[in-house]
Amino acid sequence: MSTLTVVILFVFLAFLAVQGVCLLWRYRKWYFAAQKFHGPLAVPLIGNAYALLISNDKILTRVHEICLKYINEPLRFWMGPVLLIGLPNPEHAEKILSSSKFVLKYEPVYRFPKVFLGEGLITGSGPDNKKHRRIIQPMVDLGFAKECTNVMQKHIATCMQKLLAHVDQGKFDIFHVIHPCMADVIKETILGTKENTQETGSTEFDRAMLDGYDFAFTRMVKVIYYSDFIFNLTPLKKRQDYLRNVIRTRGEEFVENAIKRQKEKLPSTDFPSISDKLAEYLDDHPGVFSKERFTDHLLTLYTASEDTLAVICSFVALVLGMYPECQQKAANEVREIFGDTPRPVTTDDIPKLKYITMCIKEVLRLFPIAPLIVRKCSGDFQLDQKWLIPKGCGIVIPIFTLQRDPRVWEKPNDFYPEHFLPEAEEKRHVYSYIPFSAGPRGCIGKILAHTGIKVFTCNLLQRFHVEAEGDVPTLKIRMDISTRPIHGHVLRLKKRVWT
Repeated sequence: MSTLTVVILFVFLAFLAVQGVCLLWRYRKWYFAAQKFHGPLAVPLIGNAYALLISNDKILTRVHEICLKYINEPLRFWMGPVLLIGLPNPEHAEKILSSSKFVLKYEPVYRFPKVFLGEGLITGSGPDNKKHRRIIQPMVDLGFAKECTNVMQKHIATCMQKLLAHVDQGKFDIFHVIHPCMADVIKETILGTKENTQETGSTEFDRAMLDGYDFAFTRMVKVIYYSDFIFNLTPLKKRQDYLRNVIRTRGEEFVENAIKRQKEKLPSTDFPSISDKLAEYLDDHPGVFSKERFTDHLLTLYTASEDTLAVICSFVALVLGMYPECQQKAANEVREIFGDTPRPVTTDDIPKLKYITMCIKEVLRLFPIAPLIVRKCSGDFQLDQKWLIPKGCGIVIPIFTLQRDPRVWEKPNDFYPEHFLPEAEEKRHVYSYIPFSAGPRGCIGKILAHTGIKVFTCNLLQRFHVEAEGDVPTLKIRMDISTRPIHGHVLRLKKRVWT
């Protein structure tokens, strides 16, 4: 080995040593605090990130397994130099989600979906975001959900016609039929546009939104892509730029159209969409937020609504097909309310759906839309006088694990709607079931989501008998931004014949 090579190697090792010392000094408070927490074995440089060096399809199961091992107390998990504290206990989750020190999103994780959604209600933080939430939340209330019922019914009726083509035709993935339907629903109610996706097919924007979920998730869980320098050297950068351009350009068009309608006093649909309401508010209160922020919020509301409805409706259909006795109970309830001849669902019908509500809640328990939420600790927080959660670290609430905790749920991994009988709900900690998150940053669209799922389920059970193989414990699932079955929502349909 030449002298020059030795010198270069020495300089390189010295550089690494200096960087390591700087890193230790910078995060010294984290390291001292982390000593109090249990967690899986961490290795130098990458910490526990090695546990996630697996395919995306396996990450949800791996995270759940780790959380179950430390289910009685908080656990620490190092993503490289980044400290994450996991809280699989509902009492701890309540303290975190109710505290003002945890209202900020954790930037190292949420900066990846922010590429597409900007500073929207999900990805954004800070005073402006809080102010905008107070403006938007009343727009997506129970009254708005009721106003949307007829629009939902209209597009879901079209979906039922599409499903007729699959009767007695063997297995198919129902998500591919439901997704265009829910795209039409949310485009009309949120974006203020009628695109008739079910007839014309998915647009480039629709496909880009779906790809964006998995793309952002890949960067969230692969620590090697945390570095923009490394990421920008990969082919993924070109793909990200393409997806961002499609999503943002279309989002800006929706905003411009809404502002134009407001100026010309032209209604977009049969009732004011969220885009129209925001345009009207901006016209009355100029300068409250920019067009860019308007786009951020509109894209965020679309993402959170359209995918949620499509995925959960597909899971409801799949699980009812797996559990025929539950499907029969739900169908009997539908028959009592609607009779033997299919008819549209009205706002008066929805409060009568007691058993179907239990079924939907159980689906949301097993397959929460966001299996994990991550917050930033904005100030030192003492938890139970035993653990100090240091300022700046990330807090992970594993909703998936909370809602499958064997200490809380009678049948944690199976479909059992009786989990939501009133007497069973009274016995549980309220934070053991948080499919739409909770606290100041809880989802503002949960009423709209429940309404859409109920309208769909009633339409489905009035017309079809569903069959699906397997059961929930053997169903292989994965996550991107949402929870999904690895092999799709595969089932069979028969025409329902009342006896």
